[in-house]
Amino acid sequence: MLVKISDIKIKPGRREAKPKAVEELARSIQALGLLNPIIITEDNTLIAGLHRLEAVKKLGWAEVECTVSSMDSLQAELAEIDENFVRTNLSHRELGDLLLHRKELYEALHPETRQGQRNGQTAKSGNLPFLDPKPFAQDSADKLGVSRRTVERLVQTAANLTPEAKEAIQNAGTKITKGAALEISRLPPDQQEEAAARLTASPSPPGRQDAMDSEALLAKFKALCRHYSSGVESFHRQIDVFAGMTISQFDELSDSAYAVTNAIRDFFQKVNGIRNQKQGEDQHEN
Repeated sequence: MLVKISDIKIKPGRREAKPKAVEELARSIQALGLLNPIIITEDNTLIAGLHRLEAVKKLGWAEVECTVSSMDSLQAELAEIDENFVRTNLSHRELGDLLLHRKELYEALHPETRQGQRNGQTAKSGNLPFLDPKPFAQDSADKLGVSRRTVERLVQTAANLTPEAKEAIQNAGTKITKGAALEISRLPPDQQEEAAARLTASPSPPGRQDAMDSEALLAKFKALCRHYSSGVESFHRQIDVFAGMTISQFDELSDSAYAVTNAIRDFFQKVNGIRNQKQGEDQHEN
């Protein structure tokens, strides 16, 4: 829905938009239009999209496309993104865009975790300690099974790349690594697409692509295992119900548990078998 920009309210104490980011975003919006609506509450208070709002103000817009959301709907959208983390076909560019959107939602739900404010620390309320939400990067890193620095770099890349450069990197497939995409994002906007095109035409150094693929696959496998472990832990609260199941139900429970265990064991045995075979061949050659 279109909302008058003058009607959109910004809560006091919110971090200010970065002028350089606003300038670059304004150029992108002028060329391509506003790709993602601004998110506001029912009373027109800004939830997410401060830089987009400042960019359209700079362009002289009177109205802007907005999505009205409640905190419950933001929480549901955040949960949906977390489910997408276990997908095995996300490129590093797609993962960066997903993390960038997750950052908006997470910080809208937990404004105290925004940069420059106290976050992820133990505080006290009366005599009872409580734990504040983790910073976005740490929370995302824990869910993905990667380092906090990896999350920060993916978000930085997604935030700084122009739409044209993103498209070029996406079309390049595996020819442009995460590290190369980060370096492209640090270039001035008018140089990014050309740099991506040059890298697409140049083959990756021997061994570098394999290392990137290994890192990406390991991260996805760890995320899948973490997702599985978290799901199993959620059933612990109902363990008495499971213990009271009928014999046939318990047999089905056992079959399901063994199927997962056997799948992981068989996978690891195959990987280990190939590793041992390669090591034997290398020793034979030497």
